[in-house]
This record gives sequence, structure tokens and C-alpha cells, in this order.
Amino acid sequence: MHFAAQTHVDNSFGNSMEFTYNNIYGTHVLLEACRATNCVKRFIHVSTDEVYGETDLDTEIGNHETSQLLPTNPYSATKAGAEMLVMAYHRSYGLPIITSRGNNVYGPNQYPEKLVPKFILLAMKGEKLPIHGDGSNVRSYLHCGDVAEAFDVILHKGVIGQVYNIGTQKERSVLDVANEICKLFKLDPKGVIQFVQDRPFNDKRYFLDDQKLKKLGWEEKTAWTEGLKMTIDWYKNNPDWWGDVSTALNPHPRFSAINLSDEAQWSFQYGYSRLLRSFTDVGRRDSGLKFLIYGRTGWIGGLLGKLCDEERISWEYGRGRLQDRRSILEDIKRVMPTHVLNAAGVTGRPNVDWCESHKVETIRTNVVGTLTLADVCKESDIYVMNFATGCIFEYDKEHPLGSGIGFKEEDKPNFIGSFYSKTKAM
Repeated sequence: MHFAAQTHVDNSFGNSMEFTYNNIYGTHVLLEACRATNCVKRFIHVSTDEVYGETDLDTEIGNHETSQLLPTNPYSATKAGAEMLVMAYHRSYGLPIITSRGNNVYGPNQYPEKLVPKFILLAMKGEKLPIHGDGSNVRSYLHCGDVAEAFDVILHKGVIGQVYNIGTQKERSVLDVANEICKLFKLDPKGVIQFVQDRPFNDKRYFLDDQKLKKLGWEEKTAWTEGLKMTIDWYKNNPDWWGDVSTALNPHPRFSAINLSDEAQWSFQYGYSRLLRSFTDVGRRDSGLKFLIYGRTGWIGGLLGKLCDEERISWEYGRGRLQDRRSILEDIKRVMPTHVLNAAGVTGRPNVDWCESHKVETIRTNVVGTLTLADVCKESDIYVMNFATGCIFEYDKEHPLGSGIGFKEEDKPNFIGSFYSKTKAM
């Protein structure tokens, strides 16, 4: 189940590159890993009702699963983009995809950048409850327990290739939510509610048709008042659960956030901007060769370092793990290489038989890691050489033992006798 994402809409207005990087690229990495391993029975992609865009206030018919996607903010646009990749992997590679699009979720443990826990914590502190605009925007709220049951139904009864809305017909405005929380805390709304500057764009309403999921047997069970009281009780009993959340409690947390992380800024500068990349290319030509080598503990990696010393080529070993894109970007930023040489790989301890019982570790480095490194180098316009293995071939009719006829670079791997060889052939 793929729940991971940057999700807070307000943050996306001031930090949109992070949302693209996490929500679209992150989903793509996960899809590619699932395709490469070919062992996933079901891939549940968790999306949002916001991909449909704004619903007219006077309509009585909610967005159906086949409705057009018309996202209106950076967050929903990245979620819609991720859905396009998910759909493509289902159709192109047969990945067993199911997508969900849900209303707002509330309940215990939720990070207080979200409306309900933010208002609860602020009310507990006796501080103002900030409302964007006039508070007339309408949302539908589902308790996390009901949503968990919805995913259980989708997992076990959902049809591959289908989309399911997880929604409720019970709507309330942001101002209504603030008033109800004030009532439960016995606060005067007039003295506590504070109207602040609205978002650059704030959808008036999201409304879903939830009949498709109900036909599978799911239904909402937790009434709003009951769920809200349970949520308030949890935060009262766990006031320090999230530690210092002062930034999240700001009316507009995006103004307190760094616009771009070092990684996102690096990706933008060297991955997306052709102009800046052309300038760095000139600098590289002037400064000569600089190699970044992965595989420092291996025999080939050690030889490469010695060869560079003999040829007086500047070089450094990579410090990051290949499957960790962030650490690769940090290596590239630190070393500023003209070339990347990859001699890293899992070969087994003490031999390749180890890989048979450690398939996750093997594929993580040999497949996912190599693909991640190649993708980073492509985006950064850096030449990369991958040192593979000849253990992807075995003698056959065209290459009989003792014939002296060897395999060529363009020949397809034909040895599947070990999991190690399979991962290197991928």
C-alpha cells in the first residue's frame, strides 16, 4: 500500500518542488522497483479527492471514479501526475494496480499541520484558531478507523485496475469545524476564531460519489461528533506526542518552510535547468577529469582507485548507498565529478549462494541501486560507467563449450541459474 506523500496543500504553494520530487518521482521509483521484482500481488495507490478539482456548491452529484481529473493546486497536481504513472504501469507492464481517492481523514496521531489536530492543539493552548479566507470552504471528514476499514475492503475485494472513492456525504465548512471545536472546549468562537489571508487558490468544495465502494460492503460507522470527541481526548492525553510543532501551528506554515531542500535545489540546478548545466559543463572541461567511484570495498573498486592514481586522475569514493537517491546527490554535489564509475554490487557472503536467501538485499543494490544511480547521472548530465559481470551467460548451441565463440555485448543474458545473475542481468 503506497501511502507515502507530501500531503499538506498549504505547504505545496511555497515548496512545490518537494511535492513533485516526493509525490511523482517517489511513486515512479516505487513502481519501477515493483516492476523489476515482479512479485507484488497488489499495489494499492492512495490518492486524494483533490485530483478531481473543485466541485460546484450547488451540485448534488459527487465526482464518480471516471470523472475528469482537474487539479487546481501543486499538491493535487502531483497526486494526479502520480496517478498517470500508476495507470501507465498497469497498462504497459500489467502491474496489479488499484487506486483510492479519499476525503479528508482525521483522528489520533495525525500531524498537526492538518486542520482538525491543528485547531485542537491551538484550543488546548488557548490560542487563536486561524481560518483561511471566510471559512466557507466545504470539506468532508472521515474518521481514520473507517478509512482503515475501507482499505481492508479494497485490499481484499477490490478489482485490479479499478479506482475507488472513499467518501462521505456529510459535509461541513471550515468555520463549522472551528465552531464545533470551540464548543467542545467551551471557548467563545468570537474571541478565538481569527480570519487570515486565504491560500492563493482554495477549492470551495470536494464532493465524492461513494457508491462503488459501498457495493463492496464498506460503510462509514463513526459519527462526526463521536469521532471528534475521541480525537480531542487522544490529544489531551498525548499533548507532547509530536514534540515541538510550533511551525506546523502557524496560519501559513509554508512561509516558515525552506523553499527548497538542498537535494531539491541540486536536482533543479543540475537536473532541470539546461542553462545552468551548460555553465557547469564549461567549468568541468577547464578543470579536467574527476571520477566518483562506487564500490570501495570490492576488488574492482580498489583497482579503479589505483588506476586513477597511476594516471594522475582526481577521484573520490562515493559515501552514499546506491538505493538512496539523496545520498547519491550529496556525493555528486560534494565531488562534482565529470564521470561516475560504478563497481558496487551485492555478490554474496561468502559466495553468490547467499543471494538466494537474501533476495531483498540483493535486488535493492544490484537493481534498484544501479537504476537510481543511472537516473541521477542522467539528470545531472554526468557520464556513468557500470562494471557488471560475465555471470549472466552460459554455454548454449551458438556458444558451445570449448568452441572459442564468445558472447558479444549486444547478446541477451541467458543464465538464470542464480538470483545474483538475474539481478545483474536486469
